[in-house]
Amino acid sequence: MNKTLLTIAVSGLLMLLTSAYYSTPADGRIGYKAPALVLDNNNGLSPLLQHRGENVLLTFWTSADAQSRLDNMRYDRLSRQDNSGYVHVSVNLDRSIGVFNSIVKLDDLNRSAQFGTSLDAQDAIIKSWRLNEGYHSFLIDGQGRIVAIDPDAKTLASIK
Repeated sequence: MNKTLLTIAVSGLLMLLTSAYYSTPADGRIGYKAPALVLDNNNGLSPLLQHRGENVLLTFWTSADAQSRLDNMRYDRLSRQDNSGYVHVSVNLDRSIGVFNSIVKLDDLNRSAQFGTSLDAQDAIIKSWRLNEGYHSFLIDGQGRIVAIDPDAKTLASIK
C-alpha cells in the first residue's frame, strides 16, 4: 500500500515538473507567450482576452515619444484596411487621460482600439512587456505567442 502511494506521488510530481518545464513562460519577447495585459480602468476586461484566438497587433505609445505616437497612427491606419488579418489594440501610457483623449481625437484614431491606463497599472505593464528602453508594438498570434516586434507593413500584409 505504501509503495503504491509513493509511486503515485512520484508520478504526479514528475508530471507536474515536466509540464512546467515545457510550458512557455510569458515574456515580452518573440516566441514567448504574451504577458497579461490588465488595464484597471477597462472594467477588468483585458483587450487581449477579448480577442483571444485572433491575431492582435498590440501597440504601446505615449505623446511624449514622437516615434511611438507616429507608429500608433500608422498601425491604426493599416488596421482599418478591409483585408487586415489582425486586430489593432493600442495602449497609451500618458500620465494624463485628458492628453490621451485629446490626441486620439487630434490624430483621428479608431477610438474603439485605443485604451488609456492609470499610473498604477503602468509600472507593471512596462516591466512585463520590457518597455524600459522604449515603446514597441507586438504582433501576437491566435495562440497568444509574440511572433514579431515592431512589424513592418509587409509583415502585417502577410497575415491572413
